[in-house]
Amino acid sequence: MKKLLNLLIAFLIVLFCSFPVFAQTPPDIINNYTITIDPQTDGSLLMKYEFNYEATTDFPSNIQYLEIGVANSDFEIVSYNPHGFITGAKANKSGTSQVHLDFAKLPIKGDKFQFDFVIKQKNMLYKADEENIGFKFIPGWFDFAEIKELKVIINPKSLTVTKTDPEPIIKDANQMIWITKNMGPNEKAKAVTFICSNESYPELQKDTLNDKDPNEENGGAFGLILIIIIVIIVVIFIFTLILGSGDSYGDGGYSGGGYSGGFFGGSSLGGGTSSSGGGSSSSGRSSGGGGSFGGGGSSCACVSSCACACACAGGGRVGCSERGFEITNWLIKSQKQSKERDNE
Repeated sequence: MKKLLNLLIAFLIVLFCSFPVFAQTPPDIINNYTITIDPQTDGSLLMKYEFNYEATTDFPSNIQYLEIGVANSDFEIVSYNPHGFITGAKANKSGTSQVHLDFAKLPIKGDKFQFDFVIKQKNMLYKADEENIGFKFIPGWFDFAEIKELKVIINPKSLTVTKTDPEPIIKDANQMIWITKNMGPNEKAKAVTFICSNESYPELQKDTLNDKDPNEENGGAFGLILIIIIVIIVVIFIFTLILGSGDSYGDGGYSGGGYSGGFFGGSSLGGGTSSSGGGSSSSGRSSGGGGSFGGGGSSCACVSSCACACACAGGGRVGCSERGFEITNWLIKSQKQSKERDNE
């Protein structure tokens, strides 16, 4: 009977974890978040991400970095700044689509800093119709930060633009600008669809062109499947803990010095040396991660839930794996206390 009760508790925990629940700490503040997109004649997109960031609490000592989600894993890092503050950058592509930035020092409460990076993004374009080619861009979102102002800027250059959806707030021969203000944690901006004539990409290799919008192909179904898989893993993990709760955890609780399994979140747990600098990072917690499991043209294909929001939000601060660690330890502690009461 007691095992059934524990299983019920575990199920309720997993159910609770399927909804976004934010940490007790106040969200960070991103005063300005700007993505400037320069379409290239070969169909790739040069994308510059700029952040004006403010930490409202100290970063955890083992998370001296951020991970920013990008559209898909077919990208390369071109540059990053400032070099005095960012010691290195690397592309996370193993099950994720993130730019990992190591910081020279640990951001603490009240720190305000600016940084940017440029990537060359591919595999975004799709065949809109017989005469036009388009791409859809969804800016990465953050489950741990509020955004005062988000700008998406597309430089049309010599492109023949046939349609945009929605219409830009500012439009001239050099720029099209979409602005979203006062976004709360985990709030997503509208997707921007940008369609041009075929002649706009004279160097595009036709075999690299998607037949359909990758968002429509991979979005909801992939996210749902991913959620189901993660929930199953979590249930098995907790069920295993329950069955082995006898002597396994009787002498000191959960061993290992921190949660490192990645069951809650699915995003990178840090570690490794940045490919473009001397910094390295190691973390016992999921960083939240952005663009993980991203599909085609969006910044994330996942639906919003505990496991998936942390994997797909725009960047990395505190992720669901930390909450999973706390829940697991709470369950173990409860079992231990129950056992002690029975022995009395």
